[in-house]
Parts: sequence; structure tokens; C-alpha cells
Amino acid sequence: MIQFEDVYLSFDNGVVFNNLSFSIKTGKNACIAGPSGSGKSSALKIIQGYLVPRQGKVLVKGLPLNKKKVKEIRTKIAYVPQNINLPVANGKELTNLIGYSTNFEVIENYLKQLGLPEDMFLRSFDQMSGGQKQRIIIAVCLSLKREILLLDEPTSSLDDKSIDKLIAVINDLNNVTVVSASHNPKWIKAMDQVIYL
Repeated sequence: MIQFEDVYLSFDNGVVFNNLSFSIKTGKNACIAGPSGSGKSSALKIIQGYLVPRQGKVLVKGLPLNKKKVKEIRTKIAYVPQNINLPVANGKELTNLIGYSTNFEVIENYLKQLGLPEDMFLRSFDQMSGGQKQRIIIAVCLSLKREILLLDEPTSSLDDKSIDKLIAVINDLNNVTVVSASHNPKWIKAMDQVIYL
């Protein structure tokens, strides 16, 4: 479970959250929805411990999000950012960068489900569209078999057909809690739970 209790977050230019509370049960697909600038991405950063609320409590898998527990919490999370700027040439180099003992068959299977050629993993990122890069990162993150998958605007570079394939993959996961930030109506409609900001 992921739980926010009366979370207050602010920056120099104003308040982002004031007493934000919600809980997401283990294994559910949840979407944090709202217009641009409403704090969707900030909520994902809080879950990872990269932003610290001024007030309130955050629990991830029963662990309080604090300095003592943040490293342990991060081992349970895979994160796909909205803007993908990678210091590597291709997917294989990416797995080397994160120190992951790669099961290429698992990654290739996810690529196929997401509508990409299996050998796309070895192609240069420079020759790919934003949507192709995004799906490769998603496939790698899925192959990590983490308990929590965070997706920041996962549909931003995808067409409708690719969105349908991604939804099917997400719905087929077992015991994985998926938390996304999105304002895409099709994606929001497919989720188990929607948290509006």
C-alpha cells in the first residue's frame, strides 16, 4: 500500500499540496490526474523520496518515508520519467548502467507486447522516436520485477494503438502496484483508481 496523510508541499512560487490524503492498495493501478502544474509529477517524486513534504506522513509498503528507510523503499520501485534523456546508446547499455543482470528474453517479450520489434532493444536511441524510447524504458522497468511501478505521463508520446497495448500490459501484471501521472482520458478510464488534484 502507498499512503499519503495530510501531505503539505510547497515551493517558492506557491503551495503544491495542502492536506493531500489518499491510499493505494497493493496490486492496484492508480492514476494521479490533473492539469499541467497541479503536482502530479511531484507526487511521484515524493513516493521515491526525492521530494520531502513540509508536513504530513507518507508510507510505502508499510515503511515510513524517511532518511532511514528511503534506500529500502527505492529498491521496491521502478520509475519511468516523462522526459527521457539517457547517457547511453541503446537499451542494452541502459541495463549495464543500472547494474541489472539482464534477462533479455523477458525484455524482448515486453517489447513485443508493447508493439515494438524484439531487436529494438539493441538499436540506437538516436534513431528512435520519443514513443519508442518510452516503451523501451517501460519494458526494462517491467523486467526488473519491482513491487511498485511509477509512470510519469506514460502516454505522452504514444498513439492510441500503443496506449491500448500499454494498458493491456499493465492490466496483466500480478501483485504490482502501478501509480501513474496522466491527464489522458483513455488512460484514466482504464485505471482502478483515480486521484484528482
